[in-house]
Amino acid sequence: MENGQTYGVIVQVRLSSTRLPGKVLMDVEGKPMLQRQTERLRAGLGDLPLIVATSDDPSDDAIARFCAGQGLSCCRGPLHDVMSRFILCARAHGITHLVRVGGDDPLIDPACCLELVRQHRVAPADFLYASHREGWPYGCAAELIAVSALARIRAATDRPLYLEHTIPYFFDHPGEFAIRPVRSPVGLCRPELAFTVDHPEDLELVRSIFRELREEGDIFPLARVIGLMDEKPELREVNRHLHTGFDR
Repeated sequence: MENGQTYGVIVQVRLSSTRLPGKVLMDVEGKPMLQRQTERLRAGLGDLPLIVATSDDPSDDAIARFCAGQGLSCCRGPLHDVMSRFILCARAHGITHLVRVGGDDPLIDPACCLELVRQHRVAPADFLYASHREGWPYGCAAELIAVSALARIRAATDRPLYLEHTIPYFFDHPGEFAIRPVRSPVGLCRPELAFTVDHPEDLELVRSIFRELREEGDIFPLARVIGLMDEKPELREVNRHLHTGFDR
């Protein structure tokens, strides 16, 4: 804790994805995708708490069972009101500033999460984001959000877009908050690459990456992933047609 600020990483996850249902528990080279992601985060976050935020809908009981088996903290809340789910989870764990990670980002960079926290400690803001074209690649970025800002938004709106996706309200109402982008190191700024898993092709790419790097262990730095994409440019073609990257 510093100046009353506490930080934690919250992974937003559900099984009822519209484009690729059940993807977070699909196999990636011998382990569920969510396990790949949480192992990556656990290895790189140090003392930062890690919480999986899923819904209280029966469709997500399997995620709660998975977390129990992995010894992961799991908090459950409304299925479609993700904003309230975040607030609930953060308050249950005494977190004043959460780092939001998408459950469909198995190659999230823990260093991005740590950099958001570091920059916030130096210069606090309501919303710091590395999810932009000069930040981390699509699927490797995160955002740091003040829980108090989420509570203000939740009190101000019931619009489904804002409640389910959390982030758009900040960009639609920039004058209400202190907002700041965070840039990635130069070598990691690759806006043409996409590592999120929205489509079967994305899952194919992630599986290929883990297969190619298997001899280097289960945990490898993002720089090594980018190096692989440069070594094997055919991998870039697997999902290039599906994503335009960040629009900011």
